Amino acid sequence: MKRDRQTIPIAAIREENSSLRTFTFETSLKAMPGQFIMLTIFGQGEKPFSILDVTKTSFSMTIKKIGPLTERLFQMQVGELVSIRGPYGKAFSTRTDRVLMVGGGYATPPLRFQAKTLRELEVNYLVNINGARSQADLLYVPDFDDYCDRSLIATDDGSLGHKGTAVDVMDAVLSEESFDYIYISGPERMMKAAVEVARKYEIPFEVNLERYMKCGVGICGSCVMDPNGFILCVEGPVVDSIKIDQLEEFGVSHRDKTGRIVAL
Repeated sequence: MKRDRQTIPIAAIREENSSLRTFTFETSLKAMPGQFIMLTIFGQGEKPFSILDVTKTSFSMTIKKIGPLTERLFQMQVGELVSIRGPYGKAFSTRTDRVLMVGGGYATPPLRFQAKTLRELEVNYLVNINGARSQADLLYVPDFDDYCDRSLIATDDGSLGHKGTAVDVMDAVLSEESFDYIYISGPERMMKAAVEVARKYEIPFEVNLERYMKCGVGICGSCVMDPNGFILCVEGPVVDSIKIDQLEEFGVSHRDKTGRIVAL
């Protein structure tokens, strides 16, 4: 995979809602769902971002405005330059039997990419559960409708779909249908709850974890997870149902940029 640094212009910007925008870049990127790139804005710094979509000539990322780097990115216009390197990390596996995806909030871009990929691989049966605080916060509803055999929605306020969480809907779906594999991406406490439901029905799964990352290549140690020194940027960010049991901090805590342990 090509991981050389590239300096490229922003080709397109699409506003998803008040705090989320999708940025498209016209350059080839051989990436798989769940992987990430490191994006640099000169004079502002570098951060990792998951990938929404890849075509033969372009790739896209949906980014939330949170912190100085993304605030600067949201001020930029089409044609302005950023620097990228990657892709990095472990991708989702590609199961094509009976698959369930469970997503929440702005962590759903990798699942949208995964849904597209699995459909291209002629997945047998694909169901997605898309959760958010409200209808305004939901992402890619038409895309999931197109790629999935069933596309279900949950909102905390009941403004669209089931009133409640994606995990509530997940439990209900699994009580009625059988699946061979589950992919989960969302806020960590939501994923922790989803993992408990997956274990209840004895279905293997993968989760897409996030941690503070400085280098993306396993050198700096900022994303190492306790207690066994699991290097998330290299050995993750996708973690399977066997490995997740070994990570005591999953759903409990993470480290900030200084390395200090912070409760979720």
